[in-house]
Amino acid sequence: MKTKITLLSIFLIAFTMHAQNIEFTFENAQIINDGMDDFYEVDVMIAAIDGQADFKLGSGLLYINYNTSAFGSNISASGAAVVTYPNPDYILGGKNILDYYNNFLLSDNTTSRIGFSFQQFLSSGGMTTENVTATPKKLFHLAIKFIDSGLDPMITFEDNETQPPGVNNARDQFFTACGPSGSLAGADCGSEPGTQFQDAIFTSDGATLSTENDWFASNVNVYPNPTVSRLFINTSRNNELKIASLYDLAGKKILTKTQNLQEINLQGLQNGIYFLRLENETGYVIKKVIKQ
Repeated sequence: MKTKITLLSIFLIAFTMHAQNIEFTFENAQIINDGMDDFYEVDVMIAAIDGQADFKLGSGLLYINYNTSAFGSNISASGAAVVTYPNPDYILGGKNILDYYNNFLLSDNTTSRIGFSFQQFLSSGGMTTENVTATPKKLFHLAIKFIDSGLDPMITFEDNETQPPGVNNARDQFFTACGPSGSLAGADCGSEPGTQFQDAIFTSDGATLSTENDWFASNVNVYPNPTVSRLFINTSRNNELKIASLYDLAGKKILTKTQNLQEINLQGLQNGIYFLRLENETGYVIKKVIKQ
């Protein structure tokens, strides 16, 4: 009997280690200046892992820690933190006549941690595709205003797996979409509930900022800005420029150039704000660009 119990325990442990799951990561961490203030900005990503099939995401809640010396305390109450999810680039912006999600809530969980939650609004039958796949997808975009951009942001997911019984575990706050599964309607999680993920994985490596070249940042000139059509780039060492990439406010890459980097043609783009990332061999600089 003891042998059988031992073998069963080993089987259960092995099954748990290879259970279907989801993983949250950070991507595209950078410092952006809006002309007045510096902001830490990053995309929060979600992916199906360990054999989890593609699925439609239901409601969720996660927590993010930060350095109060860099951003201040209670950044939700102070208005320093902003969450966005423009459609169609971000999962939470999903829409099929009706929005997929609603009741977005950003709040101060502690003086150095924010919580962000959302509720499923549209039924799984109304969602047109499985929006979580093995390829990481953008869930939402986070921007936090610095009080001192020279300090380490220390952005990490909260992963309180060791919380005592009765305390919410950060790993257990996400669900697959609830029904009705056969029609476009409001979500009914009482009649057709989704499945709760019991042990989500949080990986915070991508929150680390890339190195920005100080000389490059202080000596590059982008003009005219605002511009109607053409943007010119000049430094005292133009041959150091290697790559120029243009992004919209949602973080979507619009264009990339590796030659003739002294001129960028914005003709044909919609008027608005863009971010130009210029790279050399040792780092990069990001400039805010306004197209009129």
